[in-house]
Amino acid sequence: MLKKRDGKKEKKIIEELISEDDILRKQHELFEAEMAFKQEIIDARKAESLTQKDISNMTGLSQQAVSRLETSASGTIETIIRYLNSIGYSLTIRKKV
Repeated sequence: MLKKRDGKKEKKIIEELISEDDILRKQHELFEAEMAFKQEIIDARKAESLTQKDISNMTGLSQQAVSRLETSASGTIETIIRYLNSIGYSLTIRKKV
């Protein structure tokens, strides 16, 4: 049986879990940062009207590697930099405020 997700309920459960466990909270923060970064590179690619196949052709990475970089926990710093350079972006480090 399929059940519709309840985003508010899920968020509340996550907040309760991470409020009780510092290690879990830190892991969750890292996960959220990674997902935000991946969404940023997808948005940047789309802003340049490029497909994953376009990135593949420009970087020499396979289309599957580009997809994995955008959707899963894979990708070396070299791969990320190659991806970003191909669409005219660079990686910058900033101090959290």
